[in-house]
Amino acid sequence: MARLVASCLLALTALLMASPLRAEPSAAETFALGTAALERGAYAEAIAELESLPDRGFVHPDASYNRGLAYVGRARSLQAEPGDLGRAAAAFAEAALLRGGDASAEHALEVVRAEIARRLSRSGRAPVMARPSLGRAVVTIASEDVWAGLAALGSLATALGLLLFRFSTRYNVRLAGSVTLGVGLLLFAVGSALLAGASHLRRTTTPAVVVVERARILDAQGRPIAPQAGEADAVPEGAEVYVSERRGGLSRIVWGTSEGWLIAGQVRELATVRR
Repeated sequence: MARLVASCLLALTALLMASPLRAEPSAAETFALGTAALERGAYAEAIAELESLPDRGFVHPDASYNRGLAYVGRARSLQAEPGDLGRAAAAFAEAALLRGGDASAEHALEVVRAEIARRLSRSGRAPVMARPSLGRAVVTIASEDVWAGLAALGSLATALGLLLFRFSTRYNVRLAGSVTLGVGLLLFAVGSALLAGASHLRRTTTPAVVVVERARILDAQGRPIAPQAGEADAVPEGAEVYVSERRGGLSRIVWGTSEGWLIAGQVRELATVRR
């Protein structure tokens, strides 16, 4: 009996040595598998592969863009699932964020949102648009680097103006120095304020996209709210929102000038470039 057990153990050891466990594919290999599946029209397979990448900490604009293409492909196929276009919009928006000025991603995002609007119109629901608040619209006109550069330019101009005004005895030079000083102080104040505002928004809010056909706005206890006159009671698929807080299974969002809570699974937070 002991000899039989020993023989079984030896056979098992030989089998394990002859057939080593297959290592998990790397992120690059998974990306390649997802891209290959996308190219042959296996959208569900492509989505499964590409969706596994963020969970493994792999974030890249090409992966986000291809994920968006996969969701669009499935949305237009017989295997379409609710929310596919919203997830496509999230993927393209993420690609545009990760690679600033990506014209292809921005165009694809516009196409997807136009398709969502057409589908809403065909179903008898008018698409709801929300404009960002004035403060967010102003500080997001340009990047933090631009506002930092403006503040730095103002600081240099201020220093130059002080030097001209303080150490020159000529009237024309002192006048130029005072003008330069005033302009520099103005540029420094504006640039610093906009930089502080943009930095605050980046630290306290996360861009996200609604990935369900209709996300009902809730209160902090998860109960549907009664909208005021002229306000929507739900956020449409593909809409851009900003998550400012997470509590339990809810996410507090800012949508245009409106605030409320959504079920966390109804929005997809976007990966951004870390600073």
